[in-house]
Amino acid sequence: MSKLVSVGQIVNTHGIKGAVKIKPYLLSHRLIGLLNPLTDKSGHKTFDLKLIGHQKECLIVQIAGVSDRNTAETLKGIELFALRSKLPTTKENEFYYTDLIGLHVINENETVGVITRVDNFGAGDIVEILFQNGKTVPFSFCHETFPHVDLNKGIIELVIPMGMEEIL
Repeated sequence: MSKLVSVGQIVNTHGIKGAVKIKPYLLSHRLIGLLNPLTDKSGHKTFDLKLIGHQKECLIVQIAGVSDRNTAETLKGIELFALRSKLPTTKENEFYYTDLIGLHVINENETVGVITRVDNFGAGDIVEILFQNGKTVPFSFCHETFPHVDLNKGIIELVIPMGMEEIL
């Protein structure tokens, strides 16, 4: 079974006819509508979306079977997922966060840790590494720090920035 990838979250209702606002996590926001149906984290509950508009950074969608505000209210906070296999292929040196999580981190041909999390709080992508010594350290995800990513082999090369050598 293909991995589920978080593509957005229902953040609020819109109007009285059951529409909801979704904060999309994909660069191409309209892609969410093409990934139908989406699911919850468990993959058991599905959501068939119809894009009806957008407002600031949110998409406004109607979900099949949701026709009133009270029902829409119960969906607030639900994270929406798509099958990884449905997402477009990435370009060279472009990755989905889910593809990076779990990669073995290599430094000077030795495995030193594993990527446990990837976030972006607005200033760029942050990769969190759990090192074999138990320390968890965040790094900016840039080519200088991570010059080589091999998804097929499940590894990512880490060049430890000067002054941080003690993390090993």
